[in-house]
Amino acid sequence: MNSPVFRRPLQTAATGLMLTMGTACGSDHGINGMCGTPQQGFDITEASELQDAQGYWGMHDAVILDFDDSGISADANWRARSVEIMPMIGVSEFDWFADGQQISVEIWDADNPLGTPWTVTQTFHKDEHEWEAVTLSDPTTAWEPNQMMTWWRFGFEDVIPTSGMTDGRYLVSVVWESDALPTLGYSNFNRDCGLNWTDYADGLGWKLNESGMGCSWPMLRVNMEVLEEAAECEGESYNFE
Repeated sequence: MNSPVFRRPLQTAATGLMLTMGTACGSDHGINGMCGTPQQGFDITEASELQDAQGYWGMHDAVILDFDDSGISADANWRARSVEIMPMIGVSEFDWFADGQQISVEIWDADNPLGTPWTVTQTFHKDEHEWEAVTLSDPTTAWEPNQMMTWWRFGFEDVIPTSGMTDGRYLVSVVWESDALPTLGYSNFNRDCGLNWTDYADGLGWKLNESGMGCSWPMLRVNMEVLEEAAECEGESYNFE
């Protein structure tokens, strides 16, 4: 397993991700902790398909997402629990690919990157993943249409507190910390470009892309959870913070 490097922000809000866990917990002594229940998150594969692969050293690419908390109780909190991204390696270079690159995932409890994010940084090791051969349908960046892809999980359970997120809109970003490889899967996502923030590592900082269609979007799966005090738990159990 990867050993993530956690950088804790100054914020106290939290976000939740969807992860189906089979762990059961309980107590004969009443309320003893928080129970995390999986909720519908964001899955780009439900909205668009894989079309390209790209990566830029130092670039941050962020997508504004929404969580509908109208269906949870007033005493419950919610947060993002994990984010999955899609590393890509061209078939011709897969066997000799030298890994060890660092990639980060950032989450803001807001629809902009002006504050301090929760961040998880992990080191890429090819042999720790299960790979699938894919053919890119209409690549404009990737020079090789035949690629190997996998899903890579970044856990935020120990980073975002159980006090939960508050904004309803949140921002998820992918960052190439040490190299432009591995590239990540991208799609022509059918949402407004104005929901995409990018820092192109050109010294000019973050830019909110102009409204309109035609942007490319990183392949992301965001897993959420709702957190409530409970004596028995059919999801994931957490101690009080």
